[in-house]
Amino acid sequence: MTRRSAKPRHRAEPGRVLRAAGVGLLLIGLYAAAPAGSTETAVAFVRSLGDTAIRELAPNDITSAQREAKFRELLRANFDLPRITRFVLGRYARSVSNTQMERFATLYEDIAVLTYAQLFAAYEGHVFAVNRQLGKAGDKYIMVVSELKEVNGSNTARLDWQLLVRPDGYAVVDIRVEGVSMAIAQRDDYTAFLDKNGGDIAALLEQLSRTVDKLRAERAGARSRAQPR
Repeated sequence: MTRRSAKPRHRAEPGRVLRAAGVGLLLIGLYAAAPAGSTETAVAFVRSLGDTAIRELAPNDITSAQREAKFRELLRANFDLPRITRFVLGRYARSVSNTQMERFATLYEDIAVLTYAQLFAAYEGHVFAVNRQLGKAGDKYIMVVSELKEVNGSNTARLDWQLLVRPDGYAVVDIRVEGVSMAIAQRDDYTAFLDKNGGDIAALLEQLSRTVDKLRAERAGARSRAQPR
C-alpha cells in the first residue's frame, strides 16, 4: 500500500494571535543580546526587543518588499537558526545531512519572512506592554509576561517569553502565544510530517519548497493588485 504524504499542519489561528506570533518568531532563540556584565532586567530586555520590531516593521509608509527585507534582516541578525532548526526537527535532526540542514534552514527562513512580515502592517496603533516577570534570582529560566494591545480597542494577545539566564545576558528559548508554545508547535508539525513519510527529509524539503513557491506567488499577486491602475 502506498504511503500517503501529509503536509505539515497549519493551525487555524485568529488574526491577532498570528500577528503576535510574528513578534515571537523574531525573538525565539535570540542569544545573549544583552552585553556582557549587563544589569538589564529580563523585563527591560523583552520590552526593548518588542518595541524595536514594531517600530521598524509596523509603519504603513513602507512597501511590502521593504517590510520583508527588514524582517529578514532582523531574523538573520537575531535568530539562532542552527539551534532552532535542529529543535523543530526533533529526533530527526540526528539523521539530517549538513546539506539538507542548510536547505531546511533556508526554506524555514523564507517561510517565516513570507508568512509573518506583512502581518506587522496591522501593528500600527498597537502597544507592546510588558507586565511582569516570573522567577527569582538564581533561577535558570525566567518567564516574562507581555501583551499586544490595541491603543483604541479591547483586543489583546498574551505573549509569555521563556528566557534562559546566562552570565552575559539572556536567551529567548521559547514564546507562548495565548498559552501555545511556538517552538513545540513547530516541532510537532515537522515531526508529524516526517512520521507519516518514513522520516524522509527530502520529502519534507520538497513540500516546504512548494510552500515557498505558493507564498511567493500569493505575495506577487497581492502586490500586483495593489499597484495603481
